[in-house]
Amino acid sequence: MTMNLEELAQRVAVLEAEISVLRQEAAAARALAAGADRDVADYRAELRGHTRALGALRETQLEHGQAITVLGDRIDQLTATVGHIRDQHGVRLGDIVGLLNQLIDRDSKQQ
Repeated sequence: MTMNLEELAQRVAVLEAEISVLRQEAAAARALAAGADRDVADYRAELRGHTRALGALRETQLEHGQAITVLGDRIDQLTATVGHIRDQHGVRLGDIVGLLNQLIDRDSKQQ
C-alpha cells in the first residue's frame, strides 16, 4: 500500500486538527484543575476557621463548667448557712412562744 502525497497531506491535516483540539482540551483541563485547586484551598481555609471556632467554644464550655461547679459549691455552703440560721431561729422562736404562753397562763390565773 503506497500513499501518495495528497493522501499524506490529508492525514497530516487531520492529525494537526486533532492536535489543536487536544491542546484546547488540555488547556481547559488545566483551567478546571486550577479552579478545583483554589476551591479546595478555600474549603480548607474555611474548615480551619470552623475548627478554631469549635476549639474556642470547647474552651468556653470548659470554663463555664468550672464556674458552674464553683457556684454549685457556693450554693451548697449558703444552703448550709441558711439551714443553720433557721435552726437557731427556730429554737429562739420556740423559746419566745414558751415565754408568751407562760405570760398568758399567768395573766389568766391572775384574772
